[in-house]
Amino acid sequence: MKNSRKTFIVALATTALLTAGVEGAAAQQTPAPQKSMPPQTSAGKDFGKLSADGSTAFQDLTLTRVAIFDGRIDDAKKYVGHAEAAFDKAKTDDAVFTKAEADLKPPTGKNAPANQTVGAAPSASKSFDGKSEDQMKKPIAWLPVDGAITIDEDYTANPAKKAAVAEANKSLKGGDRSGAMEKLKLADMDIDVTLAVVPMQQTIDDVHQAAGLIDGGKYYEASQLLRQAQDAERYDVTSITAKPPKK
Repeated sequence: MKNSRKTFIVALATTALLTAGVEGAAAQQTPAPQKSMPPQTSAGKDFGKLSADGSTAFQDLTLTRVAIFDGRIDDAKKYVGHAEAAFDKAKTDDAVFTKAEADLKPPTGKNAPANQTVGAAPSASKSFDGKSEDQMKKPIAWLPVDGAITIDEDYTANPAKKAAVAEANKSLKGGDRSGAMEKLKLADMDIDVTLAVVPMQQTIDDVHQAAGLIDGGKYYEASQLLRQAQDAERYDVTSITAKPPKK
């Protein structure tokens, strides 16, 4: 990641994906309710969308594990039940997209997550969690549960661009993510959108199984399974160039 990169908006849900060099007060936004649609392929998708249900459900996994650790079993059952319902609802979210894990592009540099190859998608015969190369190349549905928008340049010395960022922050404060990004693009700024995503069906299966383990009194096993579901989180960066290069 370039030293001049300025984080524009961080932690749309709870996880700060890109925390270095925050420029000003980053306005948070709550994802708008999603329409029921089948999973989209990456081509032509509106990148940057998050799943409100998916974000809530992913947070509930942590709440469930904390409750188990504290011995608050009734709370653990409540939170995992919330996660089950929210993940099931998120299956028809239009934020869902289809892509091979090997094609996900993690952020580069010092802020890259430890569980992904820096600078490129995994290319070894097996991933860190034991998936084969064939499994890594198989397209699956991903659910975006968190994200960040970053400006990939140092705009602080440019009054026009600083003004555009201020206007974009106003749009974000009003919940208009698309309008904010459009203002940045019109100001000739390069934008990166980083999504934290989870494999949708595998996550849903793990959460349902964990709920059953909790009901069966197998609390340690349930917590471990939920930890594995959290560890399956991946990152995907899309660079949005403001203007096409001149011919």
